[in-house]
Amino acid sequence: MENSNSWTEYKALGNVAESIVEFLINSAPDWKCVKYGMENHIEDIRKLLKDNNKDETSRRIRSMPDFIAVNKKTNEVMLIDVKFRSFIDKREQGVALYGLGYGQMKDYLEFWGAIKLIIIHPHEPYFFVIDLKDVEWHKHFHSRTKDDKGRLFEQWNFYGISKTIRDIFPTLSEASIKKAISLIPNKQ
Repeated sequence: MENSNSWTEYKALGNVAESIVEFLINSAPDWKCVKYGMENHIEDIRKLLKDNNKDETSRRIRSMPDFIAVNKKTNEVMLIDVKFRSFIDKREQGVALYGLGYGQMKDYLEFWGAIKLIIIHPHEPYFFVIDLKDVEWHKHFHSRTKDDKGRLFEQWNFYGISKTIRDIFPTLSEASIKKAISLIPNKQ
């Protein structure tokens, strides 16, 4: 049962993170956020594709980004996916390791290389933006380790390519950013 509660908690944190990013995008002048990911589509499709890990089309659909952000003035379009991470392994100056699954990154890079991945973290700098077109597997994959329950997970070092939320939405107000920070769950 603990596993079910953990999944429910992670899903809730993910939903909060997505809501925060949706708020930020819609707070930026001229930007509109549109929900896009698989979880926003027909329940039957989600159920049918949930366990299909081999079919390329299924993997593409399951790895769809959460949002499409559109600038109504310039017609610029961004694909955005959101992740919440309560822990980021910060090492020496400038090095931070992010836990992202090998298969997940593989699907992102294979099908959705134009995604801007926004990682929300409960401590400064709060919002890390990774433009997946800048990710080089051999350079940014750091290591594979086990968590306290013996599950394998991969760590990525995006040093030199991570950006701030203001880098992609330069007109975002300081008040909106502060409000978004106040909404981030403070997981100890």
